Amino acid sequence: MSTVQEIELAAMKLSAKERGQLAERLFESLESKREKKIAETWADEAVARSVAFRKGRLKAVPLRHAFGFEV
Repeated sequence: MSTVQEIELAAMKLSAKERGQLAERLFESLESKREKKIAETWADEAVARSVAFRKGRLKAVPLRHAFGFEV
């Protein structure tokens, strides 16, 4: 049995929550530094836009206008 198979068997014994946490960490380990930086930048932008909206410095638009079609 390979190491990967042994790890898989051990992982399957974890609870659903623990497997989810493990899957997330494994997925994150595949991201490049560039991808992580892009994700962090978008997260920062989302926070900044939310703050601006709550302070009245940014107006919301209907989703159909933002996407250009009904969702």
